[in-house]
Amino acid sequence: MIVLSTKKLSDAQKAPLLAQGVTIVEHDFIRTLPVKIKELNPPYCALVFTSKNAVNSFLQHPEAEKLKNVPVLCVGQKTAELLTEAGFTVEHSEPYAALLVDYMKADLARFQQMEKIAFFVGTSKLPTLPNFFAENAINVEEILAYQSVPAPRIIDEQPDIILFFSPSAIVSYCICNLVRTEKVFCIGTTTADTAQHFWQDLTIADVPTIDSVIEGVVRSLKA
Repeated sequence: MIVLSTKKLSDAQKAPLLAQGVTIVEHDFIRTLPVKIKELNPPYCALVFTSKNAVNSFLQHPEAEKLKNVPVLCVGQKTAELLTEAGFTVEHSEPYAALLVDYMKADLARFQQMEKIAFFVGTSKLPTLPNFFAENAINVEEILAYQSVPAPRIIDEQPDIILFFSPSAIVSYCICNLVRTEKVFCIGTTTADTAQHFWQDLTIADVPTIDSVIEGVVRSLKA
């Protein structure tokens, strides 16, 4: 049984899979490159992040420290943890951007009255949040914080299971590899939406974390 991870895993993450006797093949099908943020233009009424990559880039800016009193909205448990560890106050976090939109819709007038919100993005940002901001006349300064670059590679081994952690990794994988009857595990619904165009046998993680993806694979192998 061969499991292909489209993102390199830590030893701790690989351990539960190896305990099931599988062979793990791994490659980072997406390279994330930080973008140097040239300037920030406070005051901001809120900061919005959708990934750890954006947070890491933001924290390198010399003015970031001065924004610790600004409330933060973010997507992802790990993103929230990183911000909290850095001393920022996370007002609210959700596992998906669509749920963060629902949170803001419930208090829409407050966000519409904000003078300016800083939204830190990557080059492959999804339209969920930008569309919400535009449709509701919310004043947002969009700040590019990182680039997502495809890193396709031919996989010589024929995997039985493939782990995907982003829609862009699916596109990168398909550049050089044929789609067969692999069983696919996805980190979340957005990734699964892309995967379903290529595969039929899909499983979505209970929560959008790498560990949850791996737990799903282990359950499948034990079944």
